Amino acid sequence: MAKRRSARKGVLDWWQTVLDETKDLVDDSLDRLRDDDDDGELSDDIADLKKAVADLNAKLDRLAAERK
Repeated sequence: MAKRRSARKGVLDWWQTVLDETKDLVDDSLDRLRDDDDDGELSDDIADLKKAVADLNAKLDRLAAERK
């Protein structure tokens, strides 16, 4: 009987470890998603892309005007 109880306790300890590690993984993932530092970089990248698109549009307009 003691052996069965010991095996059950071992499984419960293992399961508790799995749950704790999973919770830690989810918490760390959420913290990384909420990190505000990335938002600043993303805003800068978006601004750079918008400027590049505007420059390309201006160049296309200029080329189209020259062609006419």
